Amino acid sequence: MSMNKSTKGLSLPVFLEFVELKTKVASVFPMTLGILWSLYRYQAFNWLNTLLFIIAVLSFDMCTTAINNSMDYHKAKDETYRQESNVIGKFSLDFRQMIGIVLALLVFSLLLSLLLVWRTSWLLLPMGALCFLIGIFYTFGPIPLSRMPLGEVFSGVTMGFGIFFLAVFIQQPDLLLTSQVSGQWMTLQFSWIKIIEIIFMSIPLVTLIANIMLANNTCDLEEDIRNHRYTLVYYIGKKNALKLYFVLASLPWLLWIIYCLTGFLPIWALAGLIGVWPAYKSLETFLKKQVKRETFIEAVKSFVLFALLYVVILALALIF
Repeated sequence: MSMNKSTKGLSLPVFLEFVELKTKVASVFPMTLGILWSLYRYQAFNWLNTLLFIIAVLSFDMCTTAINNSMDYHKAKDETYRQESNVIGKFSLDFRQMIGIVLALLVFSLLLSLLLVWRTSWLLLPMGALCFLIGIFYTFGPIPLSRMPLGEVFSGVTMGFGIFFLAVFIQQPDLLLTSQVSGQWMTLQFSWIKIIEIIFMSIPLVTLIANIMLANNTCDLEEDIRNHRYTLVYYIGKKNALKLYFVLASLPWLLWIIYCLTGFLPIWALAGLIGVWPAYKSLETFLKKQVKRETFIEAVKSFVLFALLYVVILALALIF
């Protein structure tokens, strides 16, 4: 019987559940938007760098999710969660084999990233290394970042801003950063205006990705406490967590108006505000009830709705 379950454990659908492919929208949208922003604002695009970047980011994102599921299984104090909720226990997967998958994904994404460094600029190395370290220690180590009250900050900033920034940087590195070595001196120059622009344009992604984590932790509060995971919601309480969720969900729409009025987006992009009503309904649904199986999806929906509108408007702005 366990052999059957184990064989079932090797199937593609189970692998996709282990790496949670459906959650990869959180990295696909910042990537897409970074590429479109680079084209729209700076007329810079390199197809080969873009292709390498997309594959590297997706494989590393799958790797971090696989580490997360493996660590949650390994460290679980609640046996019901371990055997019934966690993908490894649920499908009687071989833990060692899962670690092998984690390492394979890590090595693959590392090799592609080094190839990108070689093709672009050595400055990508420290920035990429920082993203790798945050991604790995987000769920790995004695006290992972995701089990601390910093999970929302790290996930929002790394994925919302970090991926967006790197997607612009790999198109034409000297647009943003340049370095010169002369004897024992090294000078680093950066276009602070362009970098501030990129930070400004990525804030909605930062807040909405942080909200996905916040919604997850709000729904999982009791289970997290049983498994000794003390997230932000544990420290600030459910009531304050919902207030924070409301602020983070509203900010992107206010920023959208500012983008259009300040010329970062064409004035006709105000048409994107048609998304405010479904976003508000989704927000209302989550604030009323925080149940993982029923309402957690609202945080993902809010992110996808805004990011999709952002993609469509930037693509139209590029065409017209």
